[in-house]
Amino acid sequence: MILFSAYPLGILTVIVLLMLTVPARAQYCSERPGGCCPGRDDACTVPRADTLCYCDEFCLRSKDPDCCPDVFNNCTALPSTKSPLNPNPITTGDCIYQGRNLYAGDSIKINCNTCACLPMVGGYQLECEENVCLIREEIINSVNSESNGWRASNYSFLWGMTLEEGIQRRLGTLKPGRAVAAMTEIDIEQTNQLPESFDSRQKWPGWVEGVMDQGNCGSSWAVSTTAVASDRLAIQSMGHMRAPLSAQNLLSCNTRGQRGCDGGRIDRAWFYVRRFGIVTDQCYPYKSGMDEASMMTRHACMLPRYKTTPCPKDKVTSEKYQSSPPYRISTEEDDIKAEILENGPVQATLLVKADFYSYARGVYKYTRGSVKESSQHRRKGYHSVRVLGWGVDRTDPDNPIPYWLCANSWGSQWGEDGYFRILRGQDECEIESFILGVWGDVDMDMMQG
Repeated sequence: MILFSAYPLGILTVIVLLMLTVPARAQYCSERPGGCCPGRDDACTVPRADTLCYCDEFCLRSKDPDCCPDVFNNCTALPSTKSPLNPNPITTGDCIYQGRNLYAGDSIKINCNTCACLPMVGGYQLECEENVCLIREEIINSVNSESNGWRASNYSFLWGMTLEEGIQRRLGTLKPGRAVAAMTEIDIEQTNQLPESFDSRQKWPGWVEGVMDQGNCGSSWAVSTTAVASDRLAIQSMGHMRAPLSAQNLLSCNTRGQRGCDGGRIDRAWFYVRRFGIVTDQCYPYKSGMDEASMMTRHACMLPRYKTTPCPKDKVTSEKYQSSPPYRISTEEDDIKAEILENGPVQATLLVKADFYSYARGVYKYTRGSVKESSQHRRKGYHSVRVLGWGVDRTDPDNPIPYWLCANSWGSQWGEDGYFRILRGQDECEIESFILGVWGDVDMDMMQG
C-alpha cells in the first residue's frame, strides 16, 4: 500500500497499461517443435506475423531477411554439417589454407576464386566462389599423364583469370559470318614439289614478323591481320617494304562493325587495310591491354585518313600501307602448303578450347579428358593466328605426327617461344576451315629505292 501511495493514480494507471501492452521478447526458433534444422531446409519455418521465417543452419552464414530474429541465439549449438565446398569443416575458430591462418571475415584469392572465412555451426569454414578458372591443375595433370604428343604447363600471366575472362581478353576473333564463310576458294597451282617440312622464317629470314603479345585485349583479329600484311609486303617487295604494321592503328581506327578489345571480324579488318591503309608499329605502337589501365581498352583513333599521316605525339610522318582484298585458300593440305611455300604466312581462324591455354610444347590436339565436365567448363571461343609452315614430329618414331607451325599472339613466354604446333590434316579445332591470303600493295618507287 505504501508503494502505490507514492504515485498519483493517473501515472500508476499508465504504468500498468504499458506493462500489459509491451510484448515479451519475440520467440520463434526457440518455440519451434524440433528446434533448429541443420543445413539449408526450406521446411524449417515458424509463423511470423502474416508470413514465415526460417530456423535453419543456412541463416547463420547468410543475411537473409527471411530468417527469424532469434536464429543466432538459438541455433548455434547444432552439430557441424559438411559443406559441398569443403567436406572437412574447420572447427578451430579460424580457417586454415595451406598452413595459413585466416580469421573470421578474412578473404584469400585461390586461382580465380575469392574465398572467405565465414562463421559456421561449431566454428568457421572457408567458402569459395565457383568460377571456372582459365588455368586448371586438373587439365595440366590430365594432359601430362597421357601420351598424346604434347605437354601442358601453368602460366603466371594467365593464372587467376576465369575461363570467361580468357575468352574475352586473350582471343577476340568473331566467327566469320555465313556470307564470308562462303567465299570462293581460289585454285592453287602447285608448281614445286612440296617438302616434308617448311618454315617461312628460314626461307625469308628477317622478312617474317616475330611473335606479338596482344595483352588483355581481345584483339587477335587486328594482330593477326597486320602481322600477315607485314609478312606479305616484305616478301612480295623482296624486303624493300620491311615495316611491321601497327595493330593499334587497326584496333583503334577500324570501328565500323567492330568491337575493339571485345572482338572483331577479319573480313572487316582486311577491308580497312585495303581501303584506308595502316601505318607502321613504330609510328603507332601497340598499348591496348598491356597494363591495368589499358585492359580491354581500344583507345581512340589518333590518325587522320591520309596517305601520309603524322604519327601520334611525334613530329615525323608515316606512309600508309595497303593490301589487296583477301582471298580464301581451300581446306586441302597441299593447297595450304603451296600457298605458304610460294607467298608466305597465311591467316587462320582457330576454335580455342579449354586445354589450349595451358599448351607448353609438342603437337597440340584437343584432349577430351574434360568431356564429362559441365558445358561451362567447356566454353570455347574463336581466335586468329598465322600459319608459317608445317612438318612432322618424330619424337616417337613409331607414331610420327604431322603438324602446322603457327604463331600465336600471347608473347614469347607462352608455348614454344610464342609459337605452337597443331595436328595437321584433320582440321583440328577448325585450323584448316578458313585460311586467308593477301597481296600487298607494293610501291614500285620504294622497290627501286
